[in-house]
Amino acid sequence: MFTTEDIARTTAKFDEVLAKRPLAHENTENVAAYQSLNVIKRLSKAKFPVYLTSSKINRQNYAMKIFSFKGDKPHPYFKNEVRFACLKCPNVINIVYYENEKDTLYKGELKKVSYVLMEYAPYGDFFDFVTKHREDIDEKLVRSYFRQLIHGIEYLHLSKVAHLDLKPENLLLGADFNMKIADFDLSYVVGDPKILSRGTRYYRGPEFFKSPDNEPKLSNPFASDIYAAGIILFILKSGGIYPHSENNTLEGIDLVDLMYNNNNEFWRKHCEIQERDSSFYDRDFKELFNTMVKYNPEERCTIGDIKKSRWYNGPVYSPVEMQRRMKKILKV
Repeated sequence: MFTTEDIARTTAKFDEVLAKRPLAHENTENVAAYQSLNVIKRLSKAKFPVYLTSSKINRQNYAMKIFSFKGDKPHPYFKNEVRFACLKCPNVINIVYYENEKDTLYKGELKKVSYVLMEYAPYGDFFDFVTKHREDIDEKLVRSYFRQLIHGIEYLHLSKVAHLDLKPENLLLGADFNMKIADFDLSYVVGDPKILSRGTRYYRGPEFFKSPDNEPKLSNPFASDIYAAGIILFILKSGGIYPHSENNTLEGIDLVDLMYNNNNEFWRKHCEIQERDSSFYDRDFKELFNTMVKYNPEERCTIGDIKKSRWYNGPVYSPVEMQRRMKKILKV
């Protein structure tokens, strides 16, 4: 697990990246391109809507995430997200520009909004991808994308960032067919006085339920990301089926209880539900998943453990093979 010494070492690295990487809005050549936009369509109906936009100057497409004002102040989630404009990783969405006060006409009224402009991921999110193409997703592809997920999470954790809302809907398919971790409005940086995230149902670890005042007091936010990554791994492998339904039962069966207290029955039951042979979830896969979702965050495997695991080190597609495979699946 990350120790206080690990965190101390990575703090300097994050601050160095933040200081050295110029933001797009500091580059006067780019400002006009990022401000002169046509809104094409709405991409997401989430709490903070996302729109596809096109620059009138450079003809590039971007995703614009809109935050309404709270009274006369920018939304706190906007202020949280723009902190991560300094991050640069092939598996993390790139924030290219943002404005914290913009007058816009909405339903005939002039309103103030804040927005974040990001690289556009044209092939949607991984929840849609997995559920629509489950028959085309083989284990080699699952492992290839899981490695990208772990690479992105490792980069964030080394930058002292815990995402705290990892789920397939927040994993996007970029133009290069790489996985992009997105949506940092609930993320945490070491030293923050408060954790904003409450997690998302089905993806949050048991530690999110321990606080009687409903205020998350996560002793190890990085381990919470590992738990969510374990759930995502299961969903990628199963074709969109959740490993459990949190505090609900399925046909009278508490899968959370089985996962922790009768693990053999947990896997047997899933094979029965999914009508799969018992060999579908092999020993190496089960071992990796089980160690990622342990009840006690301090007992979960680390990024290093994941990268050493047998399942993780199985066959993957090369970049060229990945391009061919994804173009065939998506018919592009």
